[in-house]
Amino acid sequence: MHSPLETIERDSLHVLDLPQLYTKPSAESLLSALSLLTIYPTSWDTGSNDESTTQASINEDGIPSYLTRIISSPLQWVESDSLKEDIWEAASKRLSERSGRTAMPSVSRTFRIPRSLEGENGQDALEIKLYEPSLTGDNLGHKTWVASYLLAKRLPQLHERHLACLHQLQDPTKLDFPRVLELGAGTGLLGLAFSALFPRSLVHLTDLPAILPNLQHNITTNASTIRQAGSRVTAGVLDWSALPPPLPVRDRDREAYEIVLAADSIYSPEHPRLLVDAIALFLRLGGATESGKVIMELPLREKKPPEHEEFRAQMEEKKLKLLEEGTEFGYDDWTDAKGERGRKEVSCWWSVWGWARADCYGEP
Repeated sequence: MHSPLETIERDSLHVLDLPQLYTKPSAESLLSALSLLTIYPTSWDTGSNDESTTQASINEDGIPSYLTRIISSPLQWVESDSLKEDIWEAASKRLSERSGRTAMPSVSRTFRIPRSLEGENGQDALEIKLYEPSLTGDNLGHKTWVASYLLAKRLPQLHERHLACLHQLQDPTKLDFPRVLELGAGTGLLGLAFSALFPRSLVHLTDLPAILPNLQHNITTNASTIRQAGSRVTAGVLDWSALPPPLPVRDRDREAYEIVLAADSIYSPEHPRLLVDAIALFLRLGGATESGKVIMELPLREKKPPEHEEFRAQMEEKKLKLLEEGTEFGYDDWTDAKGERGRKEVSCWWSVWGWARADCYGEP
């Protein structure tokens, strides 16, 4: 039998390499082994683990049973009750990490977003740190979805073609901030990235009441990054099924938003209509050079999702036109952590929309 330290050198960790309970291993030995069994959050760029450069690969055969035995053991030879609790807690975490994303404990992730087209190689990237609580009930907004990550990385590419009008509002001699609204912000990755990429932006992140506390927590965590850009980020509750009444025309553009963002925000048949109603309510009408833009990304869970077709129809009915679209691939971690530990390739559709009567360049 090999020790855990010897196992790392062999680049593969097997259940027989771990301290066995019948040998009454020390608390320190058990805690060290449990640390080696940690499954880190996946990196969506490669589908591998964020810590993959330092973590030995793990042969999962027998590992869940090993962890279950530790949890059920009274650990009578460990004299310290505090150390017993630490061992049971660590074993429980390692077991939940192997039970799929819905059973995983809370995780913290750091996302690297390129600041420019030249930053795609990672040399010039900002970091957004997010906390994701354990998923409970149907609070899917507590997970960061790959569509938001892909769209955040695409923002620099969309700047010249669709966001150049923001330059007028970024003039340091002017007091106005570009107003940006994110619908269904979840953990806030997309809106937080926008605030850092586009200086002096005013970004308002919205979601349901149960999601708001964690959203506010992530804003606080990234406060220094937001300040460095001279931007401001706020969060609030917005239920698409209970939208406020439309503002009078004379007040509309003063209260509306130049940019509306949304990512992976459709997962039920009624969402296309509700989402488009919210977009039409809050998107700036403006003049020929200040027309609002909608920037979206949705996962393609099937070849032609009916919800996507309904979304297109609803947008056109509201007199919004498709300016540009495309598809791209990324990785998500929704599946069970077996084999490739939750790696799942996801195809996503991104799109940019504007009012049909004018675009950012003033062309009808």
